[in-house]
Amino acid sequence: MAPLMDRAVAEGVFPYGEWALFDKTGVRETGATEGEGGRWFDLASLTKPHTATALLAVAAEGRVGLDDPVGGLLGEAQGALGARLAGMTLRALLTHTAGLPAWYPFYADGRPFFEILADLPPGQPGMVYSDIGYMLLREVLCAVTGLPFPEVIRRYVAQPLGIGQLCFCPDLSLPLVPSCRDNGVEENMCRERGMAFDGFRPHCTDVVGQPNDGNAYYYFHSVSGHAGLFGTREGVARLGQFYLNTRDPAFLGAVTPQPGCEGRCLAFHTGGAFPTGCGHTGFTGTSLWVDRQAGIGLALLTNRLYYDHLPQADMNAFRREVHLALGRGIH
Repeated sequence: MAPLMDRAVAEGVFPYGEWALFDKTGVRETGATEGEGGRWFDLASLTKPHTATALLAVAAEGRVGLDDPVGGLLGEAQGALGARLAGMTLRALLTHTAGLPAWYPFYADGRPFFEILADLPPGQPGMVYSDIGYMLLREVLCAVTGLPFPEVIRRYVAQPLGIGQLCFCPDLSLPLVPSCRDNGVEENMCRERGMAFDGFRPHCTDVVGQPNDGNAYYYFHSVSGHAGLFGTREGVARLGQFYLNTRDPAFLGAVTPQPGCEGRCLAFHTGGAFPTGCGHTGFTGTSLWVDRQAGIGLALLTNRLYYDHLPQADMNAFRREVHLALGRGIH
């Protein structure tokens, strides 16, 4: 791992990274491109498999069914919102097949979440990777459990899986890796949509302890189902180790491709950066790979956005190279 990681730093794929290689019994190897590691990272969309795990745990209690319509779980919704939610199931949200758009800058709009949701145009048919679906899953989990979302994650994921290093809104005294230097990517995305937002963070400024994701930070106050969690390589590895070991039917769908979903499982996905097994990535340069057949996995955490320019390197190509090397036993 170390030579691959060091080469990636030299080639400008990311400025800093850490890893934890694990098997069914625990972590086999850890490392960092500088120092001992053990720092906290903005997990970005690695928040999603934690959200999915919480939902599967709530379903295992019998409190929801994966084929339940979302509308019935959130109370009576009328008009366009009611129509949209009536035909949308939890399973569809988990697999990104709920007919939602991929992204929308809720913070630039400013209206309440469900009011905006009702007005959004439908996404393309089939599988469309959507942050919005996991924002909605946050609302469902809070409504069904009666808990604030950080407590949902603590009670249904961190505590039962023994993940001590996982939280929203981390204390700034922790050894935090900067998330990014600005929101240049989303500024361009808003500009392309003809939408203005005057609250973006200043350019070329360290963002520490705050999620890079604009909707998570500006709109959901750093706590959302699609992004916002912070954690360490060991904490992410604990989630991966759980999915290497589990035989519980309530959770096996998380690592099993679902019919008609283009390789999507209920928490992870196959293909792309994951030539074997399955996994999930995060925009800040994070990923978790789980190969149940080989019995190994990798928590790979980097801060690829910590440059004073937009991302230029192909992070997924690097991830794929690493996972192939590990599959061949080269690490």
